[in-house]
Amino acid sequence: MNLDKSSAYNNICIAGVGGVGGYFGGMIALNITSNFKDKRNIVFIARGAHLEAIQRNGLIIKPFEGDPIKCMPNVVTHKVKDLNLINLLIVAVKGYDLNEMIMSLKDKISTDTVIIPLLNGVGNDLKVRKIIPQGIILPGCAYLSSKIEEPGVIKVMSNIFRIVIGPDPLNPEYDSSEIIAFFKNMGIKIDWTESPQIAIWQKYLFIAPAALITAANNITINGIAHNEAFKQDFFAIMAEIRKIAEKKNIILPESAEAGALKIVENINKDAKSSFQLDVENKKPKTEIDAFGYDIIRMGKEVSVSTPATERVLSKIKL
Repeated sequence: MNLDKSSAYNNICIAGVGGVGGYFGGMIALNITSNFKDKRNIVFIARGAHLEAIQRNGLIIKPFEGDPIKCMPNVVTHKVKDLNLINLLIVAVKGYDLNEMIMSLKDKISTDTVIIPLLNGVGNDLKVRKIIPQGIILPGCAYLSSKIEEPGVIKVMSNIFRIVIGPDPLNPEYDSSEIIAFFKNMGIKIDWTESPQIAIWQKYLFIAPAALITAANNITINGIAHNEAFKQDFFAIMAEIRKIAEKKNIILPESAEAGALKIVENINKDAKSSFQLDVENKKPKTEIDAFGYDIIRMGKEVSVSTPATERVLSKIKL
């Protein structure tokens, strides 16, 4: 291993450079390619107009406070087959693109490759592991409010931006100090926890019901707090998610629901969920599986009924 642990990972790949991958990938690119002494390589996998804009002008990050930042990866491409062996892979595509992306990268992964899935939903590390038997998969989630404002531009909409990750059960000998040092050296807030599933499910407890209720009722996230019926749905779906988590031996903090409501109450009054925006814009693909059908499926697997989720889900018109 590299003696300077913050300088590990010679070939870094960001698969998906939307709101999450764009911000964290941009910060990594900024720190690597702006330093002529740093010989590491960072690749963005993107597509369409976003890909073309980054190829022309780099990736522009508009932070919550301060001036825009221009970030230049070494390579931005959609041609995965041209990539070299990857040392660090951050996966930040939408859930409906996960299998296809991982399949395309399968031959670029070694037993030492560190893979961090930062997708919405739960169980993403297991979905990756089903396709890739090798590699070190660190379960995790991102706390960040950001979006593609226009092709090539990421807008950050809050001053909360951090990654929470934890150990791979199949690779308990992995030295976490290396990835922690790497992210800190990139200026990225990182929390290492021995119980990453708690963090992942606690985020899901908020984001799934918020996504479903906003998309079903055409309201902002903050609007949930100001309508008693929507608030009741919010708590009912959270209760179903908690019961499923408990059946999976994932015990969430007692304060999790109150914390989720506090986010709803204090979020920007105009903020909408990304799922809601996709539904409004009639996108051909949405995260309805991750936020809705997965709850129903997991409920059936562990004998937890999910009437609130099913009722709200039935109101969403795709």
